[in-house]
Amino acid sequence: MAALTRKDSAPQARKPSLIGETVRLSGSILVGLLAGLVLQVWTLAFLGRLGSEALYIRAIYAPVGFLVLAVTEGLVVAAQVSAGIATRNGRRDVLRSSPTHIAVGGGVLLLTAAVFAAGSDVVFGVLGVEARNRSGVVAFVVAVCLTSVVSLLPYVGGAALRGMGRAGASSLLSVGFTLLTMAATASLNAVTGLGVLAVPIGTLVAGAVVGAVAGVLLREHLPQVSKPWLRRDAVVELRSFGAPVAATFLLLSSVNFGYLWVLRDAGTAEIAGFGLGQNATSFFTVVALAVGSGAAVAVNLRPGEDRRPINSAGLTATVQVALPAYAVIGALAYLLRHPLAGMLTSDQAIAAIAADYFLWTGPTFALFGGTLALLTYLEQIGRASAAFTLNMAYFAVLLAVALCLPPPVGSTTLARLLAAGNIVGFATCWYCARHLIRRAR
Repeated sequence: MAALTRKDSAPQARKPSLIGETVRLSGSILVGLLAGLVLQVWTLAFLGRLGSEALYIRAIYAPVGFLVLAVTEGLVVAAQVSAGIATRNGRRDVLRSSPTHIAVGGGVLLLTAAVFAAGSDVVFGVLGVEARNRSGVVAFVVAVCLTSVVSLLPYVGGAALRGMGRAGASSLLSVGFTLLTMAATASLNAVTGLGVLAVPIGTLVAGAVVGAVAGVLLREHLPQVSKPWLRRDAVVELRSFGAPVAATFLLLSSVNFGYLWVLRDAGTAEIAGFGLGQNATSFFTVVALAVGSGAAVAVNLRPGEDRRPINSAGLTATVQVALPAYAVIGALAYLLRHPLAGMLTSDQAIAAIAADYFLWTGPTFALFGGTLALLTYLEQIGRASAAFTLNMAYFAVLLAVALCLPPPVGSTTLARLLAAGNIVGFATCWYCARHLIRRAR
């Protein structure tokens, strides 16, 4: 009997822990996310060197940029979850849903380009764009939307690789896409003087090349030409996994406008300093996204008919990895708040407001990161609708409280509210996530 027990338990002993798998996968995923972050910063610097007009065009494009980002991230999550489930079930057709995903996402981007081009006069009238700048803005927005269709190839391919557990290969694609985009953009501008249009065309070149590389890496899993490329089950995946993620990104963009409305009676330095703190915090979110995604990939690949204990263990692993990581990040943000703010701006008044932001939010960063990691984990194990509901409820309450504060609301008051929200948000998210998973069938 003892021998049988040892024999039966041997496979369990060799199975890596979820925490170990989460750390391993998160590290690889983090490299890819950081590559994307570097590309964003580099693009802003590139446009900044072109002059104020280029930055102005980028600012007008920002609302459309949120939509493009929402579509892309929704497709990425849908592709990753779909590939993970297919791999866990032993299917080789992990890209079965990808043609439908790309067709739907590309259709939305093409429609966005067409609507913006046709209704640009209305948009420009609302935003107060001068006539001399309108043609440049239209050309940039339409070009970005069109070239982003090609970029869906490496994004979806990388997501599929990540879902299969090949996070290292996925991150290499991200790094390659970043480096190639930077090189192509700079070269095109230097040779042809395209200016802002070098950005979308450089992205097009990189998307085509890296998309082809992704096809080579996934050649054994490419969909068969004889099979239908538009599938109803793939549309269901987009509705279940991708649409809530896309809606969450649009929700976050709306929340930023809400914060600006709350601070409408504050001085320009306070608004700028608070915004600077918010932007810096967005850079720190990549760690939580990597942890939540790493845990989700590890869980989606684990076999088992009853998903409740596996999903519950992944939830615990997410918190056990995210909280210590963000405790360190929060401590550094708090202790180094003045040097950090000084690195972000040379204006002493704005730097003081940004440092005050980290004074209040830094000590609660651990809980902020834990919440974001939990929500990312829920999104990527097929509970995206629940994650969106939690996000919407949290921000609705937060903004409602902020709007009930006696005016004028200053940046310090709003930073304190965000710090308190981090505490309440984590406790609520942890309880709701555990309850949701335990009740799942």
